[in-house]
Amino acid sequence: MDQLVAALEATLDSNQTNRVQAELLLAKLSDDSQVRQRALDATFPDFQRSASDDRRGAQLLLLRADMGGQQRMGADCAGGQVKEQVRALIFGGLADPVRKVRLACAVVVSDIAHSDWPDEWPSLMSQMLQLVSSSSPLEVEGGMRVLKDFVGIDLTEDQLLPIAKEMLPQLLTILGSPETHSPTTRARSILIFRQCIMTLFTVREEHPEAVKIAIGEIMPQWLDAFRQLLEVDPLAELSSGQSWDGIAIRIAIFHTLETILNAFPSSLKSSLPHFLSHASAHLSNLSKVYNEAYLSSTSDFSIPTSEEEDSDVPTDLSSLIATLLDFVTQVSRKKGVKEFFVGKRGPAQGLENSMDQALAYARMTTDDEDSWASDPNAFVADEDDEMVSWNVRAACIDFVTGLIDAFGDAALQSLWSAFQRRAAESDAAKSRSEEDWWKGYESGLALVGATATDLMEHVQESAEEGTAPVFDLGRLFTSIVPAFLTSPDVPFLQGRSFVFASQFSQALPAELATQYVDAAIQLLELASAGVPVKVSAVRALNNFFRHLRETIDAGRAAQTLARLLPLLPQTTENTLVLIVESCEATLKVAGPNLDVQTCSSVVSTILNIWLADSKDPMMGNAVCELFAALSSIATPAAQNCILTEALPTLATVLNHIKGDPFSPQAGAALEIIDSIFDGQPTPLGPGLFDGVAGVLFDILAIAEDRAIVQSGLHVITTVVRKDVNQLLSWRSAQGASGLELVLAQVGQLLQPGASESGGLFVGDLVLHLIRTASSSLGPVLPDLLKAFVTRLATAETASFSQSLILPFAYLAHTQADNILTLLEGISVPGVGSAPPAPALQILLAKWCDTVEVFQGYWNLKVNTVGLMQLYLSQRTSLQQVQVKGDLLITEANANSIMTRARAKNNPDQFSSIPFHAKALKILLHDVQRAGDDATIGKKDGMDEFDDLDSDDGDDEWADEGGEFRTGDKDLDFLSDMLGNDGALSKYMNDTSSDDGGLVDDDEDLKDDPVYSLDVQASLVAFFKQAYESNSNSFRQLAEQYLSSPEKEVLATVLGSP
Repeated sequence: MDQLVAALEATLDSNQTNRVQAELLLAKLSDDSQVRQRALDATFPDFQRSASDDRRGAQLLLLRADMGGQQRMGADCAGGQVKEQVRALIFGGLADPVRKVRLACAVVVSDIAHSDWPDEWPSLMSQMLQLVSSSSPLEVEGGMRVLKDFVGIDLTEDQLLPIAKEMLPQLLTILGSPETHSPTTRARSILIFRQCIMTLFTVREEHPEAVKIAIGEIMPQWLDAFRQLLEVDPLAELSSGQSWDGIAIRIAIFHTLETILNAFPSSLKSSLPHFLSHASAHLSNLSKVYNEAYLSSTSDFSIPTSEEEDSDVPTDLSSLIATLLDFVTQVSRKKGVKEFFVGKRGPAQGLENSMDQALAYARMTTDDEDSWASDPNAFVADEDDEMVSWNVRAACIDFVTGLIDAFGDAALQSLWSAFQRRAAESDAAKSRSEEDWWKGYESGLALVGATATDLMEHVQESAEEGTAPVFDLGRLFTSIVPAFLTSPDVPFLQGRSFVFASQFSQALPAELATQYVDAAIQLLELASAGVPVKVSAVRALNNFFRHLRETIDAGRAAQTLARLLPLLPQTTENTLVLIVESCEATLKVAGPNLDVQTCSSVVSTILNIWLADSKDPMMGNAVCELFAALSSIATPAAQNCILTEALPTLATVLNHIKGDPFSPQAGAALEIIDSIFDGQPTPLGPGLFDGVAGVLFDILAIAEDRAIVQSGLHVITTVVRKDVNQLLSWRSAQGASGLELVLAQVGQLLQPGASESGGLFVGDLVLHLIRTASSSLGPVLPDLLKAFVTRLATAETASFSQSLILPFAYLAHTQADNILTLLEGISVPGVGSAPPAPALQILLAKWCDTVEVFQGYWNLKVNTVGLMQLYLSQRTSLQQVQVKGDLLITEANANSIMTRARAKNNPDQFSSIPFHAKALKILLHDVQRAGDDATIGKKDGMDEFDDLDSDDGDDEWADEGGEFRTGDKDLDFLSDMLGNDGALSKYMNDTSSDDGGLVDDDEDLKDDPVYSLDVQASLVAFFKQAYESNSNSFRQLAEQYLSSPEKEVLATVLGSP
């Protein structure tokens, strides 16, 4: 008990570390129900006797821990009577005059409510509504804190809607009572209203009329209140007192307006220009105070502090600015406010002002200067596009890019005008010797650099059209950027200039780009260069080497790598990751020029820094990418270092699994090994698989970690795809072949109780074994496929089902008769009391159920060709298979959202149709999906396809399929998609991809017949052949089972050239 009292007292310590340790100890002690009960017996009367405020606050922590312990143990540890006393006591504390106690009570009430309402505390909601209707501001504040949390988490739409009519008017009253209630309490009333709007949006399809009436009744009052509140000058409000808590109301208003804009845009249509004007005016009016509070190095401005600690109710000016920028970004996409931004002759004043505001607010804050100058990790984190936290500068970048997306050249023109104005102001400030003169240039380059892709496209299009670009990018590189590259007195601007140049590296002349690279390399060697400059130089080199692989010579890249490697042991965290990423980009260019010594230095340095912190996932990913790049270099120096240095070290770490089945370091080592094999050319380097095979099979045999199993299988699959002979020729110390051990692992993963996530790659592995080692696999293939279809019968996830189905799809394409004969002879045992089922029925039913979520470029091709071959087969067994058809519309699911509860009580029902009919639907969906993907964003111009006719004189098929036409011209564009250069051909056959989307560009598949198959031509030929021969009653199936849109697609395909 003494230990518990000491822990309670320590929670009041002024030292944060001591407080945290005390709270952790308190939570640990509270796990003991007897300790909690004795403590409650002692503290409950003490709390009622009005102990000191600090002691009561600490006791509330104990009560919270007690309630958490009860919930974790699923029992009423303190007894029902004590719980009732606790609830009454803590609820009464919501009106306590001491703020610390009042807030602590709100937290405890919320915690209790999550578990006790409504079953054990049914009166809570009515108590809450009564509390927020009180005349006491203290009671209202306490109640609002709980109510906001309660409405957002615990109330379902069915529970919220009935009380909304009683609750919302009272919230509106609170909002309109500044003389009674604090700004943060009023802000919470808006946030609760916002949650109600989100709930109405959720049920709008289920109850359209009720939602329409509710929106019509409540929205005008709230929007009118918002207008009145925004009419007050924000600058005057900030200057009126010592507190900025009123900011919370404005933030809540604009967050709520954005929610309404996305959920019920029509309700904002008439007032949207008004709110946009307010947002723009706010940004203009607050610029000066923001500059003094956050940007100026010479200002002595003191930012008021706030007692508010709830992150959902921010009271700082930077949060308001970011919210305003985000709101204007969202609004700019609406047609109703277009005139605010653009006129008939170009940008309107609103767009000009918006760009000025973005450049002003994007300037570097003094806090950023202090943090970034000494902490490279903070600088890297805040500057990284993928890691950046949400702040004003990030909002400015989104703001500018959003305006460019919405208004194109007009926005670029305004950006250029704003940049010139900001540059002139910066030059004038420099002439006055102002310390912050450089910030305008730095923010301008940061924002323009963020638009690099759009800006380079504009410059290129202007050059092709013979017109002058509206943004003079050339002037930046001739008159502005070069001067700042050699300005060490303004390190942030100097570093920004390097990064800016690298962002436009693809638009630079090769000679100029090379000069920038040399200058960046020199900065790395300059002892006097500070953190921002060196980090910026590394980031610039990363960009240059990624975008200019064909321009920069390998010797210069090798020189850069030699400068980067020594920096690795000197850095940590984000900076370390950045340098590793830059080394990887440099490796890809330097490859041919790397000698054994350099390769060895890369391997040893990278592995040493990885071993020091192998748990960092970002570092692990960067190291994997680097080793994949090194492994792809087909020189003896690189391959020898991989084989003799990297793999032995990684194999040793991988062995840790034998002592620790869930060793994170061993798992990370396996991921690096996986990357090495992924990066290897085809065929693999000699002896590569021998270097890891023994330990790999050992750990797969005992692995309990699903991630280990997945990564291990992927390594083996890569070996099978790239150089299967290394697997077939390998033998273990006991004499087992590599293939035998693989099949043993497959058999283990196909056991009924085995994890589906662990076996996700098992089908891919077997499929590629069929491709590359069919003769070796032949004797065991029947048993293997029987195991596959047996496991498929109980598969629950679509991804696992796809893995098991694709080998059958591939075999259906290459040897349909053999695989059908095999399946016809297999009977799958039933689950539970169910009778055995034919294997063919199991396979086709699961295939048709999950095909819509199949993924992967090559996988989709395999699926398509397999289905086509099965449809054309005349086997009687196929004609007898029935599968799930279309959804049957019933009273239970018509015009309603299918929640989990409704799905359980009224499960969807589907028709039963022949497999051949379902196959037609699936293959037609492939055609339609290709056409849809090719015409995204062209719906408004669909009529341009209305009258397209082939003029090549070949109208042999012009009337084929005419009986399926419905007169729907919306699908006529598919005829163009199916032409020789149509989108379907590109969709199904394009093998180029910059981002690794649908296209699998692995070299081993390039020679595969399915990969190189012209699926467009095959689909068209299939439908025409099946129609002409009426294969498997094609015409009757189409007429009976296809929907009208599907018939229209079919008619278009049959009528294509």
